[in-house]
Amino acid sequence: MTNTFFKCIGCGEFLDQDKVDSFHSDLTNETYCYGCYESDLEHASQLILIHGDNNKVKFGEYFAVDDDFETPNWFRELFDKWEGRNYKPTDAWRGHYETIEKFKDVKKIASGWITGMPDETTRRKAVFNGWAEDLAEGVIPTPYPIYFLVEPTSNVFSMGMDVFCKEKDYDNVISWLDEIGTPQSVLQEQLS
Repeated sequence: MTNTFFKCIGCGEFLDQDKVDSFHSDLTNETYCYGCYESDLEHASQLILIHGDNNKVKFGEYFAVDDDFETPNWFRELFDKWEGRNYKPTDAWRGHYETIEKFKDVKKIASGWITGMPDETTRRKAVFNGWAEDLAEGVIPTPYPIYFLVEPTSNVFSMGMDVFCKEKDYDNVISWLDEIGTPQSVLQEQLS
């Protein structure tokens, strides 16, 4: 009889591979139990690449999956070695993720937060959401790849948002934003 037990790297439990589902992470090259896999993606960040065929990936500490449950190459190209997300505490109970700091060769265009419940005090958030949807739907075609990084915060009604591009495209993207009437300063104001 062969030994089918494995140690889940996430929770440290020894589990029988014949009785529980296990998942191999392309990011960490380790094996995790179903509970750790599910937990990792339950409060995941999401990265959306807008250019041509839009692509998105949701990712946690151990896993990154697209709609086909694969880790896309365009996501892997953003880092040399996966080291997990970057959490920034703002006090003992609150905080947010800022994983953009772990990506290589990128430059931030605007950064802040969005909400799915804009009201009269946060109307600018709805304007930003509309602009982002227009880009995603191709209403406003993008000549350069633009990334939207949406990350969890301690406020369940809000998400962190970083808009960025490759460093090599930054000057061209900033010029293009001016041309379409949505300068970088406006995007930053909408996200602040």
